[in-house]
Amino acid sequence: MRFKKLIPLFVVFFSTRVIAQWQVDAGTGISFPITGYGKVVKTGFVIFNADGQYSFKSGLAVGMKIQMARFAKDNNPADSFYDAKITVAPVIFTAEYSFNRSKNFQPYITGGLGLSFFAVSYNSSPTAIDDKQISNVSFTMMPVVGFRYKANDHLFPFLESGFVILADGPPIGFPKGEKVTGYNSISAGLQYRF
Repeated sequence: MRFKKLIPLFVVFFSTRVIAQWQVDAGTGISFPITGYGKVVKTGFVIFNADGQYSFKSGLAVGMKIQMARFAKDNNPADSFYDAKITVAPVIFTAEYSFNRSKNFQPYITGGLGLSFFAVSYNSSPTAIDDKQISNVSFTMMPVVGFRYKANDHLFPFLESGFVILADGPPIGFPKGEKVTGYNSISAGLQYRF
């Protein structure tokens, strides 16, 4: 009896695998710190933006995104975080929906949840060289919008913009410590569909 109930589930699973495909992408770009991070450091860059997804014919894709952003320019030399540098590395599980998959121009939206590993290094004053560091992990949300262009059946250049929102806020002592923080990124790259 139990086997008969599982037959429709197997049929759906195997038919889904036949019409699905893997896709990977990589890119780089710039990043703009928000709230607490924005008061301490200036605009930085996205060192890498890598994504692996399992795409279904319906336009839905699920996967994982790994990104690393680096902010190496101090925004406020008068604060207690002199020569501040911040590195944020989110690891996000994503769900994406692509529009117009049969067309060359394909907009998409992505939502994701995961964790961000961050490290903040700074000196306590302009004359001190005490190299203090704060490292931690924070729950993270990531909304993304973007578009791809179909160059051929396998290659899709893309441009996307998204927010990496660290729910725990900035480290203790940062301005606007009661608010969520993170950064906005704009990345360009190339997707390959198998």
